[in-house]
Amino acid sequence: MVSFTKSQKKRLKQILTKFKDKEAKEILEKITKRKNNKYVYDLKSIKDLLKKAYEQRKCAKIKYYSLSSDEIRWRKISIYKFDPNFIIAYCHLRNEERTFVISRISQATILDNSYKIPKGWKPGSIVKSI
Repeated sequence: MVSFTKSQKKRLKQILTKFKDKEAKEILEKITKRKNNKYVYDLKSIKDLLKKAYEQRKCAKIKYYSLSSDEIRWRKISIYKFDPNFIIAYCHLRNEERTFVISRISQATILDNSYKIPKGWKPGSIVKSI
């Protein structure tokens, strides 16, 4: 996914509006359309959303409280295993597989990014007592 600064977007829009072909119009529409992700906040909705993201193989963005570091951080994740109490996912912040306790997630949304679970994947994370 490519991101642009405001000035780059403005300039790109100026250039693309000069073209009359369908492809240029589609690109212009994509960069002008603002994506409003729907966030969920309660535990049941978070579980439902994460299950849906897992089933559709879509990345999720979560606000997660880490007990070990005592910090709350946004994480982009690709879910490899879903359980009602925890998920095992690839964490794009840490660039490795992690276990996330669902009750420590305070917000979540599904992103447009798709992913594939690696062939022959087996959990590398150890699920500690929850």
